[in-house]
Amino acid sequence: MDNLRQQVEHVARAFYEEQEEAPDWDNEADFIKDEFREYARDAIALLEQHKAQILDAA
Repeated sequence: MDNLRQQVEHVARAFYEEQEEAPDWDNEADFIKDEFREYARDAIALLEQHKAQILDAA
């Protein structure tokens, strides 16, 4: 698994596990996992944008 996919999976699991009473990630339906992976991709992209803005301002 490449680095970006690993990051997405890690962030998606972290978001998912913050839900109260969330079932185990490995037992969750794929469409739910995909939803959290999309949230993770969005969060990572926003972080990258923020980092780029900080570097541009420096």
